[in-house]
Amino acid sequence: MKKLLIILLVASACSVANKKSRYKPLHFFACTHWTDYNNDGKYDYNEFENIRDSFNSNERVLFIGFFKDLPAGSMLRFRLYSPDGSLVHEEAQPQVFNVALLYYEYLVTDLISQSSPVIWEAVWDVENDVVADIEVKFVY
Repeated sequence: MKKLLIILLVASACSVANKKSRYKPLHFFACTHWTDYNNDGKYDYNEFENIRDSFNSNERVLFIGFFKDLPAGSMLRFRLYSPDGSLVHEEAQPQVFNVALLYYEYLVTDLISQSSPVIWEAVWDVENDVVADIEVKFVY
């Protein structure tokens, strides 16, 4: 039941737009924390906390991207844009295994000190083909 609840929260609470792509993403979202409750070294949906699309200045935000069934060596890329459209962070890395989870973590105060506290956008792509974007709101 917990896994179903988390999946429903992700579907309803996150502003996630999966683009039409030849690559099929497993899932993309934003949350505040991940804890390996069963100590297996793997990510499970019920281990992500506070999955949502609005974050306060006293929190941290993790942008999560699950990739599955991509050819080895596929280039995965994450970009974070401020409200004015400027690129704040970009990182790319090749997919090594059949399944990959990438995450990027920020303190909200570090981000909103760079721009006003409005909507930020995170974009995920595979081989320069956008597969998802996430809009999140940062507030004081």
